[in-house]
Amino acid sequence: MQARGKQIRRKREEAGYGLTAFAKRVGISPSWLSRIERDQADEPSPEVLRRIADELGAAIKEIARHE
Repeated sequence: MQARGKQIRRKREEAGYGLTAFAKRVGISPSWLSRIERDQADEPSPEVLRRIADELGAAIKEIARHE
């Protein structure tokens, strides 16, 4: 299974979003989204994860941490 960040990046790219545009839609900075996608950020809040999942049309469990 993929780590959460790789899963988010894959789904974002499949949806056709660039990093900056997607971060703006979710309401976070592009640099933070980049760190989330590289699994280098602190655990995002449940609210941020929900907004990411909603924008991707995914269930939050689809972007939960996978090891």
